[in-house]
Amino acid sequence: MLELIVQVVFVLALIPAVLGSINLLLYRPIKKQAEADLPKLSVLIPARNEEARITPVLQSVLACTGVEFEVIVADDSSTDRTAQIVKDMAKSDPRLKLATTRALPEGWLGKNNACHFLSTEAGNPYAVFLDADVTLEPDALFRIASEFTRRPQLKLLSGFPRQITGSFWEKTLIPLIHTVLLGYLPFPGVKFTNSAMFATACGQLIAVQMDAYRDVGGHERIRDCIHDGVMLPRHFRAGGHRTDLMDITDISATRMYETGPEVFSGLMKNAHEGMATPVGLPVWTTLLLGGHVLPPVMAVIAWLAGATGDTMRLAIIAAALPWVMRFLMTGIFRQSWFGAVIHPFGVAVLVGLQWVAFFRWRSGKKVSWRGREIG
Repeated sequence: MLELIVQVVFVLALIPAVLGSINLLLYRPIKKQAEADLPKLSVLIPARNEEARITPVLQSVLACTGVEFEVIVADDSSTDRTAQIVKDMAKSDPRLKLATTRALPEGWLGKNNACHFLSTEAGNPYAVFLDADVTLEPDALFRIASEFTRRPQLKLLSGFPRQITGSFWEKTLIPLIHTVLLGYLPFPGVKFTNSAMFATACGQLIAVQMDAYRDVGGHERIRDCIHDGVMLPRHFRAGGHRTDLMDITDISATRMYETGPEVFSGLMKNAHEGMATPVGLPVWTTLLLGGHVLPPVMAVIAWLAGATGDTMRLAIIAAALPWVMRFLMTGIFRQSWFGAVIHPFGVAVLVGLQWVAFFRWRSGKKVSWRGREIG
């Protein structure tokens, strides 16, 4: 029986290791390239109570070079100084404009409402929807515009910014975004097919060709969806438009959360549109616990039980695989080494949060975010 359990755990650990290795080869940065006649961009930033973050974000965007662009910030009913800060900065840079969203309509979520409003204000053929906590490197917009020029069939481009982490729970949980993404999403489907089932983006930065965006209904089409990073590219692909996910670690960065409660609320707010579904959660629980938490546990059990030969070797390899992949990703994506050391603990907590979110959703409880109840 022990031998059989070790074999099963080995397979569960091998799946994200093999798929992750393939995905790391395909999840590549946007190339640095020189292109003529780059399209103009509209950088669209929905902002609600972002007075502590909006200044460095706008400074980084306005410092971008190599392409013409406008920046429009939508003040989404902020109760702090967000709007005033944007107004003051706009006085010294004509590329920056402040807009005020309409009152939140029935059946809409705040971010989708703000992004839809921003799309009606955009005056350029391509747009970058950027969260108000994401900073850009000076060549970021140039490289995004160049990629669209190099690949005219591409209509939506996204990626995960470098995730800056400070507190214990940030270091423990935030890097697991890459663990789940690269360990279980078949990137050949993302890169070489246009199937909606492989549609993936990161809502923190989504660049689109505006004609295609309007063709599929944009954020109005997903007005009540929390997980825009899945739903928007899914509609693009369903409409016959090409999407891609690329590594933007070197051109963007964000610190999403700063405290434990923020991390927990953030990870749970869109869980029921992600892992925490009635069908998906048992599967994800098996994959994540079996592939990342059980391997070191089983290695210890096998050793204590006196296992030898192939059984012990498989147990050791299974225990090592999750850490090898996590340390590899930590180096590539500049993540927390501390979080990598306690990787199995972080995965166990992540799974626990998904179950909490699932039962909260089933019981009708909602998560509060930026002063609004969602979920």
